[in-house]
Amino acid sequence: MKYVLMLIVLCVSIWGCNSSKSSIEVAHSLKETLWTYMDSEWSYQVRFKEGGVLETTHPNDNSKDNDTWEQIGDEVILEFNDGFSKYLGKMISPNVIEGTAKSKYASWKWRMERIQ
Repeated sequence: MKYVLMLIVLCVSIWGCNSSKSSIEVAHSLKETLWTYMDSEWSYQVRFKEGGVLETTHPNDNSKDNDTWEQIGDEVILEFNDGFSKYLGKMISPNVIEGTAKSKYASWKWRMERIQ
């Protein structure tokens, strides 16, 4: 009986206390952070706001209310202009995201570095 009780306590402590969020997601959440975006043509700031809202200083962004972001672990998905362009990235460190993007007209590589 003593061994059964110890086994139950061990199992609960290992599997019963897991959070629904991964440790990567908790440790490196993008929420309310500011980054510098860079590709071969542009450089501007991006802020990851609460609720998946994305704010940028891109000079050609005339419809700022339809840019979104999502983070799943270390994977990052950005969409601009109601999904006209879609960016897939990966956090390669807590301060760097790299990825590829595509629109109806082109595809390209991009990088972001954390400012704050």
